[in-house]
Amino acid sequence: MDLGPYLEYDDGYYVCTLCQRYFNSKNALYSHCRYTSYHEWCERCFRVFRATQAKEAHLEASSSHHICRRCNDPGPDFESYLELKIHLEQYHHHCSPCDLYYRTAAGLQQHDVSHHNLCIECGEYFSNANNLRMHKQTHDPRNLTCYGYNCLRTFKSFSGMLIHLESGSCESGATKDDVDDVARSFYDSWEYMEQGDDDRPYYCPKCGASFSKLSALYQHVEDVLNCESPVLDDLEWTIECRI
Repeated sequence: MDLGPYLEYDDGYYVCTLCQRYFNSKNALYSHCRYTSYHEWCERCFRVFRATQAKEAHLEASSSHHICRRCNDPGPDFESYLELKIHLEQYHHHCSPCDLYYRTAAGLQQHDVSHHNLCIECGEYFSNANNLRMHKQTHDPRNLTCYGYNCLRTFKSFSGMLIHLESGSCESGATKDDVDDVARSFYDSWEYMEQGDDDRPYYCPKCGASFSKLSALYQHVEDVLNCESPVLDDLEWTIECRI
């Protein structure tokens, strides 16, 4: 029977070879190991050590132990790295990917937002700033009232309202043709509209991507950080006045 270093099973007895003491049961042997002052004991691994230094070396090297070195000695010993990681983040404001500590939780959160694209609304991380920006739209309130006359529908985004107008379901009676007419007659329409192209008349003033509907152009601008355009802001105001 393998009981580990310094512990044996011999002719019906359990033996602590360091103390040369015999016990009738394994529980009695382990109880001795827990409370004796003659050697060290690891309860998690059920192992005996001759000296404190040997046990400390075991705690440092063993994959079964995850000790917080930031807490007062002795720091808490966690059963998994994940538990230690959560402890370090919650109590010591630690960013594990960067191995940086912050004085406050607010400091860590600011770091996570700027370096790891954290959404503070739901705690989700994103691979880049643009994906975070797109995700944050899901948390936007529906506080944009339809520009159509006598329509009380609300939307999270301007592009969402344009889709509603283009569908022809607005109480005002507005349709895609009405939206296109306003966009075409706008004084700076040349900056976002190809005259004579009926299939994909709209294009992004910044990147040149083309679209079949004005709503698709605004969805693109809302989603892509570098494609915001002042002329499209002015067009939005014009649509509000004329639809």
